[in-house]
Amino acid sequence: MLMIVRLYPKTDLSRIWNYIEQEVKNKEDENYTPLYATQTEGMMDIGLIFDVEHPDDISKFLTEEIVKCDEVHHTKTISLMKPVFFPIPKKKPENIQRYVVRIYTHPRYYKEIYEYLVGYNYPFNLFPIYISYSLGDEDLIMSVAADSEATINRFLREHVRTLDGVDRSSYYPVFKAKRFAPLAKLIEEQKEHLDKRSLKRKKEEFDLDFDWIENFEQYAKLTGAFPGDF
Repeated sequence: MLMIVRLYPKTDLSRIWNYIEQEVKNKEDENYTPLYATQTEGMMDIGLIFDVEHPDDISKFLTEEIVKCDEVHHTKTISLMKPVFFPIPKKKPENIQRYVVRIYTHPRYYKEIYEYLVGYNYPFNLFPIYISYSLGDEDLIMSVAADSEATINRFLREHVRTLDGVDRSSYYPVFKAKRFAPLAKLIEEQKEHLDKRSLKRKKEEFDLDFDWIENFEQYAKLTGAFPGDF
């Protein structure tokens, strides 16, 4: 399963980023595998995405590894439930950036909103990278790519905040990303959670050359290192 560990600083977030860049790489353990890390503008934390067999497996990282970084003030751990990933479309604007979208809602509306977002017909200038329940700091989390903040803001204002049950939603630009896992591991994760509708579409519709599988550094500008925040 996939989990997010959010790391919060005492005063300097860059010190945590520098630490994980140097120390988390090649930290694959029998209990957990770090996949990637992202930093978003405005959230004041660094998110590490892990693949674990069981939820308790992440405890070793939390109690034995990250405690070595003195700058970490506290952490939050969120399980990603029913994540769905979407391939990068071939037809897209030239200038696009990845954003993390956080949605807060009443439990009665979890499933309805989740299914709406997964099945939504996204426009040319905005497309999802992954969608998941998180039920941690937020109720649902999305990673999306858009050509501007105006586009993502309009999408939330007109098509998300108007939904029954949505209390509030917010978005955060991703500006830094770091991959830790081997590409083969990321490929495995993507295939396991790929949007079923994508399997019925022609491969020619997807930008395989731009895919994170082949060119991670370029794709990370969109995904924060994984088809998706994940």
